[in-house]
Amino acid sequence: MKAFLLRLLRTLTISLVALIATLLGFQHKLIYHPRKYDDGEVKWLEELGGKRWEVTTSQGRQTAFYLPSIAAPSTPPQFLWLVTGGNGSLALDYAEHRRRWDQRFAYLFIDYPGYGLCEGTPTPANIQETLAALHTKAQTELGWTAEELSQRSGVLGHSLGSAVALMAAEEWKLRSAVLCTPFTTLTDMARLLLGTPLCHLNRHHFDNLRTLASLQQRKGRAILIHGTEDEVIPVRMSEELHARFPETTQFIEIPNAMHNDIYHLASEQIGQAMLKLSGLE
Repeated sequence: MKAFLLRLLRTLTISLVALIATLLGFQHKLIYHPRKYDDGEVKWLEELGGKRWEVTTSQGRQTAFYLPSIAAPSTPPQFLWLVTGGNGSLALDYAEHRRRWDQRFAYLFIDYPGYGLCEGTPTPANIQETLAALHTKAQTELGWTAEELSQRSGVLGHSLGSAVALMAAEEWKLRSAVLCTPFTTLTDMARLLLGTPLCHLNRHHFDNLRTLASLQQRKGRAILIHGTEDEVIPVRMSEELHARFPETTQFIEIPNAMHNDIYHLASEQIGQAMLKLSGLE
Protein backbone atom coordinates (compact mmCIF):
# COMPACT_ATOMS: atom_id res chain seq x y z
CA MET A 1 0.00 0.00 0.00
CA LYS A 2 2.80 2.39 0.87
CA ALA A 3 4.56 1.64 -2.40
CA PHE A 4 1.31 2.26 -4.30
CA LEU A 5 0.84 5.63 -2.60
CA LEU A 6 4.41 6.63 -3.39
CA ARG A 7 3.92 5.71 -7.06
CA LEU A 8 0.65 7.65 -7.11
CA LEU A 9 2.28 10.68 -5.51
CA ARG A 10 5.16 10.51 -7.99
CA THR A 11 2.75 10.27 -10.92
CA LEU A 12 0.72 13.23 -9.68
CA THR A 13 3.87 15.27 -9.12
CA ILE A 14 5.16 14.54 -12.61
CA SER A 15 1.77 15.43 -14.09
CA LEU A 16 1.63 18.69 -12.17
CA VAL A 17 5.17 19.65 -13.19
CA ALA A 18 4.34 18.82 -16.80
CA LEU A 19 1.19 20.97 -16.64
CA ILE A 20 3.09 23.90 -15.13
CA ALA A 21 5.84 23.59 -17.75
CA THR A 22 3.23 23.55 -20.50
CA LEU A 23 1.48 26.63 -19.15
CA LEU A 24 4.76 28.50 -18.78
CA GLY A 25 6.02 27.45 -22.18
CA PHE A 26 2.86 27.93 -24.20
CA GLN A 27 0.95 30.71 -22.46
CA HIS A 28 2.28 33.14 -25.05
CA LYS A 29 0.39 31.19 -27.72
CA LEU A 30 -2.70 31.08 -25.52
CA ILE A 31 -2.74 34.89 -25.13
CA TYR A 32 -1.64 36.21 -28.52
CA HIS A 33 -2.96 35.21 -31.93
CA PRO A 34 -1.04 37.38 -34.39
CA ARG A 35 -1.77 37.55 -38.09
CA LYS A 36 -0.52 39.60 -41.01
CA TYR A 37 -2.16 42.09 -43.34
CA ASP A 38 -2.83 41.25 -46.94
CA ASP A 39 -1.88 43.82 -49.57
CA GLY A 40 -5.48 44.88 -50.09
CA GLU A 41 -5.99 45.98 -46.47
CA VAL A 42 -3.00 48.30 -46.49
CA LYS A 43 -3.76 49.60 -49.99
CA TRP A 44 -7.32 50.42 -48.90
CA LEU A 45 -6.06 52.54 -46.02
CA GLU A 46 -3.56 54.36 -48.23
CA GLU A 47 -6.31 55.10 -50.75
CA LEU A 48 -8.15 56.87 -47.92
CA GLY A 49 -5.12 59.07 -47.34
CA GLY A 50 -3.62 56.96 -44.58
CA LYS A 51 0.11 56.82 -43.94
CA ARG A 52 2.45 54.31 -42.38
CA TRP A 53 4.26 55.50 -39.27
CA GLU A 54 7.33 53.35 -38.83
CA VAL A 55 9.51 53.23 -35.73
CA THR A 56 12.30 50.92 -34.65
CA THR A 57 12.45 49.17 -31.29
CA SER A 58 14.42 46.26 -29.87
CA GLN A 59 11.92 44.04 -31.69
CA GLY A 60 12.70 45.54 -35.08
CA ARG A 61 10.49 47.66 -37.32
CA GLN A 62 7.06 48.53 -35.95
CA THR A 63 4.39 49.90 -38.30
CA ALA A 64 1.33 51.83 -37.20
CA PHE A 65 -1.16 53.54 -39.50
CA TYR A 66 -2.23 57.17 -39.32
CA LEU A 67 -5.58 58.06 -40.89
CA PRO A 68 -6.30 61.80 -41.09
CA SER A 69 -9.66 63.34 -40.35
CA ILE A 70 -12.30 63.33 -43.06
CA ALA A 71 -13.10 66.98 -42.34
CA ALA A 72 -9.55 68.32 -42.82
CA PRO A 73 -7.23 65.60 -44.11
CA SER A 74 -4.33 67.92 -44.96
CA THR A 75 -3.96 69.51 -41.51
CA PRO A 76 -3.30 68.20 -37.99
CA PRO A 77 -6.56 66.95 -36.48
CA GLN A 78 -8.65 68.57 -33.81
CA PHE A 79 -8.45 65.29 -31.91
CA LEU A 80 -6.45 62.08 -32.38
CA TRP A 81 -7.62 58.64 -31.24
CA LEU A 82 -5.13 55.81 -30.70
CA VAL A 83 -6.84 52.52 -31.61
CA THR A 84 -5.71 49.15 -30.24
CA GLY A 85 -7.37 45.82 -30.97
CA GLY A 86 -8.04 42.46 -29.39
CA ASN A 87 -5.55 39.61 -29.19
CA GLY A 88 -6.81 38.04 -32.42
CA SER A 89 -7.36 41.29 -34.28
CA LEU A 90 -5.40 43.76 -36.31
CA ALA A 91 -5.74 47.46 -35.62
CA LEU A 92 -7.07 48.18 -39.11
CA ASP A 93 -9.98 45.79 -38.46
CA TYR A 94 -11.58 48.76 -36.68
CA ALA A 95 -10.95 51.36 -39.39
CA GLU A 96 -14.27 50.77 -41.16
CA HIS A 97 -16.13 52.35 -38.25
CA ARG A 98 -14.52 55.80 -38.59
CA ARG A 99 -17.17 56.99 -41.09
CA ARG A 100 -19.84 56.51 -38.42
CA TRP A 101 -17.96 58.72 -35.98
CA ASP A 102 -17.17 62.42 -35.85
CA GLN A 103 -15.39 63.47 -39.04
CA ARG A 104 -13.03 65.78 -37.15
CA PHE A 105 -11.26 62.80 -35.58
CA ALA A 106 -8.01 61.35 -36.87
CA TYR A 107 -6.80 57.88 -35.89
CA LEU A 108 -3.57 56.08 -35.18
CA PHE A 109 -4.07 52.33 -35.55
CA ILE A 110 -1.46 50.53 -33.45
CA ASP A 111 -0.50 46.89 -33.92
CA TYR A 112 1.58 44.82 -31.51
CA PRO A 113 5.02 43.31 -32.23
CA GLY A 114 4.47 40.27 -34.44
CA TYR A 115 1.09 41.53 -35.67
CA GLY A 116 0.34 43.13 -39.05
CA LEU A 117 3.53 44.57 -40.52
CA CYS A 118 5.33 44.63 -37.16
CA GLU A 119 8.35 42.54 -36.35
CA GLY A 120 9.12 40.81 -33.07
CA THR A 121 7.20 39.17 -30.27
CA PRO A 122 4.28 40.63 -28.29
CA THR A 123 4.76 41.05 -24.55
CA PRO A 124 3.67 43.91 -22.28
CA ALA A 125 7.24 45.25 -22.19
CA ASN A 126 7.67 45.06 -25.96
CA ILE A 127 4.30 46.72 -26.54
CA GLN A 128 5.26 49.46 -24.08
CA GLU A 129 8.43 50.09 -26.07
CA THR A 130 6.38 50.53 -29.25
CA LEU A 131 4.05 52.98 -27.51
CA ALA A 132 6.99 55.07 -26.31
CA ALA A 133 8.53 55.19 -29.79
CA LEU A 134 5.21 56.19 -31.35
CA HIS A 135 4.85 59.02 -28.83
CA THR A 136 8.02 60.59 -30.21
CA LYS A 137 6.93 59.83 -33.78
CA ALA A 138 3.56 61.53 -33.28
CA GLN A 139 5.20 64.73 -32.08
CA THR A 140 7.37 64.79 -35.18
CA GLU A 141 4.61 63.96 -37.66
CA LEU A 142 1.96 66.28 -36.23
CA GLY A 143 4.25 69.06 -35.05
CA TRP A 144 2.71 68.88 -31.58
CA THR A 145 4.42 69.13 -28.24
CA ALA A 146 3.98 66.40 -25.65
CA GLU A 147 1.51 68.65 -23.84
CA GLU A 148 -0.51 69.21 -27.03
CA LEU A 149 -0.64 65.44 -27.56
CA SER A 150 -1.83 65.03 -23.99
CA GLN A 151 -4.64 67.51 -24.49
CA ARG A 152 -5.69 66.52 -28.01
CA SER A 153 -5.47 62.71 -27.97
CA GLY A 154 -7.32 59.78 -26.45
CA VAL A 155 -7.34 55.98 -26.60
CA LEU A 156 -9.89 53.51 -27.92
CA GLY A 157 -9.33 49.83 -27.18
CA HIS A 158 -11.15 46.51 -27.43
CA SER A 159 -10.57 43.47 -25.19
CA LEU A 160 -6.78 43.06 -24.77
CA GLY A 161 -6.61 46.37 -26.61
CA SER A 162 -8.34 48.05 -23.68
CA ALA A 163 -5.36 47.14 -21.51
CA VAL A 164 -2.94 48.37 -24.18
CA ALA A 165 -5.01 51.54 -24.58
CA LEU A 166 -4.62 52.31 -20.89
CA MET A 167 -0.90 51.59 -21.15
CA ALA A 168 -0.74 54.08 -24.03
CA ALA A 169 -2.72 56.64 -22.03
CA GLU A 170 -0.19 56.29 -19.22
CA GLU A 171 2.82 56.50 -21.57
CA TRP A 172 1.44 59.51 -23.48
CA LYS A 173 -0.09 61.16 -20.36
CA LEU A 174 -3.56 61.13 -21.92
CA ARG A 175 -6.80 61.72 -20.04
CA SER A 176 -9.48 60.24 -22.34
CA ALA A 177 -10.18 56.51 -22.78
CA VAL A 178 -13.00 54.52 -24.38
CA LEU A 179 -12.68 50.89 -23.37
CA CYS A 180 -14.75 48.15 -25.00
CA THR A 181 -15.05 44.85 -23.09
CA PRO A 182 -12.15 45.48 -20.68
CA PHE A 183 -11.01 42.93 -18.11
CA THR A 184 -9.73 43.72 -14.63
CA THR A 185 -6.36 41.96 -14.89
CA LEU A 186 -5.07 39.21 -17.14
CA THR A 187 -4.42 37.13 -14.02
CA ASP A 188 -8.13 37.38 -13.23
CA MET A 189 -8.85 36.13 -16.75
CA ALA A 190 -6.46 33.22 -16.17
CA ARG A 191 -8.33 32.48 -12.95
CA LEU A 192 -11.52 32.00 -14.97
CA LEU A 193 -9.81 29.46 -17.20
CA LEU A 194 -7.41 27.71 -14.82
CA GLY A 195 -8.52 28.54 -11.31
CA THR A 196 -6.25 29.23 -8.36
CA PRO A 197 -3.28 28.82 -7.91
CA LEU A 198 -2.45 28.11 -11.60
CA CYS A 199 -3.64 31.58 -12.62
CA HIS A 200 -0.62 33.04 -10.85
CA LEU A 201 1.65 31.46 -13.44
CA ASN A 202 0.62 34.29 -15.75
CA ARG A 203 3.71 36.23 -16.85
CA HIS A 204 1.94 38.84 -18.97
CA HIS A 205 0.82 41.37 -16.41
CA PHE A 206 -1.81 43.51 -18.08
CA ASP A 207 -3.47 45.26 -15.14
CA ASN A 208 -6.37 47.62 -15.84
CA LEU A 209 -6.87 48.25 -12.14
CA ARG A 210 -3.41 49.78 -11.91
CA THR A 211 -3.62 51.81 -15.13
CA LEU A 212 -7.10 53.10 -14.29
CA ALA A 213 -5.70 54.26 -10.96
CA SER A 214 -3.01 56.08 -12.94
CA LEU A 215 -5.68 57.66 -15.16
CA GLN A 216 -7.54 58.75 -12.05
CA GLN A 217 -4.40 60.45 -10.72
CA ARG A 218 -4.21 62.44 -13.96
CA LYS A 219 -7.86 63.43 -13.48
CA GLY A 220 -8.77 61.53 -16.63
CA ARG A 221 -12.02 59.90 -17.71
CA ALA A 222 -12.81 56.45 -19.11
CA ILE A 223 -16.06 55.20 -20.62
CA LEU A 224 -16.49 51.42 -20.33
CA ILE A 225 -18.71 49.69 -22.92
CA HIS A 226 -19.56 46.02 -22.44
CA GLY A 227 -22.10 43.57 -23.84
CA THR A 228 -24.40 41.72 -21.48
CA GLU A 229 -23.80 38.44 -23.34
CA ASP A 230 -20.02 38.67 -23.61
CA GLU A 231 -18.84 35.07 -23.65
CA VAL A 232 -15.11 35.84 -23.33
CA ILE A 233 -14.75 38.63 -20.76
CA PRO A 234 -17.70 38.67 -18.34
CA VAL A 235 -19.55 41.97 -18.06
CA ARG A 236 -19.01 41.87 -14.29
CA MET A 237 -15.39 42.86 -14.91
CA SER A 238 -16.47 46.23 -16.32
CA GLU A 239 -18.89 46.51 -13.42
CA GLU A 240 -16.01 45.91 -11.01
CA LEU A 241 -13.81 48.50 -12.74
CA HIS A 242 -16.63 51.03 -12.52
CA ALA A 243 -17.26 50.19 -8.87
CA ARG A 244 -13.57 50.66 -8.06
CA PHE A 245 -13.33 53.96 -9.96
CA PRO A 246 -16.83 55.49 -9.89
CA GLU A 247 -15.65 59.08 -10.32
CA THR A 248 -13.27 58.25 -13.17
CA THR A 249 -15.42 55.85 -15.19
CA GLN A 250 -18.81 55.70 -16.83
CA PHE A 251 -20.26 52.27 -17.58
CA ILE A 252 -22.49 51.60 -20.61
CA GLU A 253 -24.08 48.17 -20.87
CA ILE A 254 -25.09 46.94 -24.34
CA PRO A 255 -28.01 44.46 -24.19
CA ASN A 256 -27.49 41.19 -26.08
CA ALA A 257 -24.02 42.16 -27.34
CA MET A 258 -21.32 39.48 -27.35
CA HIS A 259 -17.56 39.88 -27.35
CA ASN A 260 -16.81 40.25 -31.03
CA ASP A 261 -19.92 42.09 -32.20
CA ILE A 262 -19.64 44.95 -29.70
CA TYR A 263 -18.18 47.40 -32.26
CA HIS A 264 -21.08 46.77 -34.62
CA LEU A 265 -23.88 46.78 -32.06
CA ALA A 266 -22.48 49.67 -30.03
CA SER A 267 -20.92 51.77 -32.80
CA GLU A 268 -23.23 54.70 -32.03
CA GLN A 269 -22.47 54.58 -28.28
CA ILE A 270 -18.73 54.34 -29.00
CA GLY A 271 -18.90 57.37 -31.27
CA GLN A 272 -20.86 59.35 -28.67
CA ALA A 273 -18.36 58.39 -25.97
CA MET A 274 -15.45 59.53 -28.12
CA LEU A 275 -17.18 62.82 -28.89
CA LYS A 276 -17.94 63.41 -25.23
CA LEU A 277 -14.38 62.81 -24.08
CA SER A 278 -12.81 64.78 -26.92
CA GLY A 279 -14.48 68.00 -25.80
CA LEU A 280 -15.63 68.75 -29.37
CA GLU A 281 -19.36 68.50 -28.61
